[in-house]
Amino acid sequence: MKLEKLSRGRFIKTSIIVLVVISIFGVIFINRSKAKYRVTQSIQVVSGEVNYKVPDLNVLALYKQKSKGDTSESNYESITDVPASGYTVNADKSYCTIAGNDAKLKDIPMEYKDGRVSISINKKGTKCYVYLDIDNSIKVPNLLASLKVNSTSDGCPAYEDAPSVTTTETKALFCKGKDDFGDTYYFRGNPTNNWVKIGNFYWRIIRFNGNGSIRLIYSGSGSAQTSGTGTQLSSTSAYNNSANNAQYVKYDNSTIKGVLDSWYNTNLKSTYGSKMDGSAGFCNDADNGTYNSGVQYFKPYDRLYTNKKPTFKCGTPTTNLYTTSGGTKGNQKLTNPIGLITVDEASFAGGLYGTANSGYYLYTNQAYWTMSPTHYVSGGSALVLIVNSNGSLYYGPVHNTTNGARPVINLKADTTFKEGGTGTSTNPYVVVI
Repeated sequence: MKLEKLSRGRFIKTSIIVLVVISIFGVIFINRSKAKYRVTQSIQVVSGEVNYKVPDLNVLALYKQKSKGDTSESNYESITDVPASGYTVNADKSYCTIAGNDAKLKDIPMEYKDGRVSISINKKGTKCYVYLDIDNSIKVPNLLASLKVNSTSDGCPAYEDAPSVTTTETKALFCKGKDDFGDTYYFRGNPTNNWVKIGNFYWRIIRFNGNGSIRLIYSGSGSAQTSGTGTQLSSTSAYNNSANNAQYVKYDNSTIKGVLDSWYNTNLKSTYGSKMDGSAGFCNDADNGTYNSGVQYFKPYDRLYTNKKPTFKCGTPTTNLYTTSGGTKGNQKLTNPIGLITVDEASFAGGLYGTANSGYYLYTNQAYWTMSPTHYVSGGSALVLIVNSNGSLYYGPVHNTTNGARPVINLKADTTFKEGGTGTSTNPYVVVI
């Protein structure tokens, strides 16, 4: 394909044989059967606009669904303008053909976004037929709005920064609190409508963060798990291999961070990395609390053991809130947006320090790590809080290898879920790629 001289003087003459994938933005039409076409005047290649004269390359037919649910051919109409919003590509019906071959090609990537159709092609003579279905997916704000928020009279803790939480919980509640971004909405007790599926992995919603993202905790691969080792990664892990320094309670370069990073890189990064929010972060509140007889306690211990006042806010977020380099808050130290639950979140969910509870959704009959340090014994070990096998909140030395790792992630506020999900373990909210 010969590329003609560009209209702006700063570009130079060039001839390129287009063998790379070209993303065609907009809609290109000619008259063929029942589809309407229009020849596009320019396409984008790497940078700048280039003119071209190959009419058999830039052909696309577009069809729009008339009424939702019905995917029969008669329920689609040929259109000449791309809808500004409200539709999604029907991958099963859409296809392309190559000149001289009527075989339907189903493996050509197609995308409809922001009122544009984008198709990746690499052969001259490609003609594509794109079917747009009415978008019935669930948006995050709509999902949040569909959930009934309970009051303090129902059993929710008070709506304040650090309310008193002195009891366990087994009822299904959806409560409102405060975090570093604003209002947060969280599940407490034993809800049955907080399940999410991402690819082959099942998760449970901990809360809707104040910035609109959704915080999830891992709950199984292949099927929804509520108890046993299937609720955590395949093997148990030390939080840190060494314990003889207070610094080993920190998430920086910890053993468990390496475990989570490795799992994320293998299972989520390539397909779902763009769905992850890096700003909500993960709180590793290692601020010093009280000191007594050679024992340095950290703030989470003071809050949960001494005062029974959990908080969603992270002490000194510039150092303790682990976010990615693109985050708007926190220390921006993370390469991957993955971490662990905090003991405060476990308390709001229905757990209590030293008190067993098998009736809330974080109970799994397995002990697993939180991200909250508890204390350091001078000359002894650094310790981090855990959700114990009986559902109580307790602690363990960081080099203990019998506790599990349950990844926690944050989905972006613009995440879309498939239509029809109810949030149950058998019909979860399914993330759309």
